[in-house]
Amino acid sequence: MDREFIVKNQIVERYLAGRLPPKGVTDFEKLIRSRPHLIEELGLADKVNAGLRLLDAAGVAEPWAEKQKKIWEKPIFSMGAAALAAAALIGCVVLAMQVSSRNVTIAKQKQENIERPIAPSTHKRAILVGVARNGPPAQSTLSISHGDFAEMKVDLSWARYGAYKVSIDRVSQGRVAVIDGLEKDSNGHLRISLNAGAFGPGDYMVTIEGLNLRRESLPVAWFRISVTN
Repeated sequence: MDREFIVKNQIVERYLAGRLPPKGVTDFEKLIRSRPHLIEELGLADKVNAGLRLLDAAGVAEPWAEKQKKIWEKPIFSMGAAALAAAALIGCVVLAMQVSSRNVTIAKQKQENIERPIAPSTHKRAILVGVARNGPPAQSTLSISHGDFAEMKVDLSWARYGAYKVSIDRVSQGRVAVIDGLEKDSNGHLRISLNAGAFGPGDYMVTIEGLNLRRESLPVAWFRISVTN
């Protein structure tokens, strides 16, 4: 590579524009280091200055100028991300503690229910119960006290089924008992007996389902019991 070759092939212009192949760049820089006077002969300094003036006129920063950091590269962003991660970690720890405490409470309540002795009944009560036929009632149909042994006679003389299933659910909580295969007596009454001491205070929904010959069930009547202390 000599001066004539450089001028003829526009090596300077291509070098400044970054269009020279790697070997061309190496050869050109090697030549300039060995013959620095070519910088002036080729007008390299003038061309560089002209290029810089164009960059300045276009509002483009010089190649060696420090580039503006993106927002995620700034220290304040890193600090904010670290603070957010710490807050998230603390939140997870607090949530885990709350879940653990809730699980302990639930387990304790279950154990108390298992170990709680059933209070003996102190007296019997015979109760004739009227039922709702169109769905669960919103209010209690009857009230029994802790210590009562309630012998309930549910009037189903109007119902056509011969066998019934009775489900007892604590309102807004869950099922506590199912009695299957009950039959009406000669008066058309379905007899249900329970010890109020076996149930905690609260409201209980009793659902009566008729059973056909295939043991398929269909709700036919409801009543609601309030158990008090």
